[in-house]
Amino acid sequence: MTTRTTIAQLYPDRILVHGYNLVEMGERYSFGDMVYLLLTGELPPGRDGELLEAMLVLTAVHGINSPSTHTVRAVANCGVPLQTAVAAGVSAIGDKHGGAGEACARILQEAVAAQPDAPPEELARQIVAAARANKQRLPGFGHRFHDPDPRAQRLLDLAAAWGISGRYTALAQAIVAALHEAAGRSLPLNVDGALAALISDMGMDWRMGKAIFILGRTAGFIAHAQEELATGKPFQFINNVDAEYVGAGERPLPRKTKVFENSGSDG
Repeated sequence: MTTRTTIAQLYPDRILVHGYNLVEMGERYSFGDMVYLLLTGELPPGRDGELLEAMLVLTAVHGINSPSTHTVRAVANCGVPLQTAVAAGVSAIGDKHGGAGEACARILQEAVAAQPDAPPEELARQIVAAARANKQRLPGFGHRFHDPDPRAQRLLDLAAAWGISGRYTALAQAIVAALHEAAGRSLPLNVDGALAALISDMGMDWRMGKAIFILGRTAGFIAHAQEELATGKPFQFINNVDAEYVGAGERPLPRKTKVFENSGSDG
């Protein structure tokens, strides 16, 4: 059986990634360029690779009590190998933590695909109205700690300076205005929302939002795991908590008819 792939091809004297020589790339291209090539199949146009690398930098770490980071340190504290703790952190990234960029990109891309000629302001009002009608929070807007999120602003500034911002960034900004109009308060783009708009403007599928977050955050996971392995006291993350049992009260086991191993059946 042959497994087919378009990603990499090996020869005794060279390694090709989507047709490009990997060794030659090591001299001339950045990790952001490589990630762009791996995710899209082409080398980045303009400064898209640099913007992608900025995303990896700005998502690398966000405090010790970020849920996935806390998971990394708690698992590392149990004395497991580095890769086990890092894998635990990656496994903790999901729809409720680390998935806002993917979810936001999906909203933006599906809205534009459904109404490609609609002005961003009109699409934004529709998106906000639908979210409010369904009592749903729009992912990628507002932040519990940052107001505004400095990481988002830096990405937006870089994209504007490098000519990468496009219709999806315009739509995301229009949603910010529509949210303010509808809710009466400011909910600026957070780093996930900026990432979502910009990967969409770079032509990436919305499913890459979570992938890019994982790539960037993994570097932070490694640092936290190494620190915990080197300096952490055993079980310091396992704290006593108040617990209230709300299940069934103590009760007798019901009588059970004994089942013999040799029942005479071949089944």
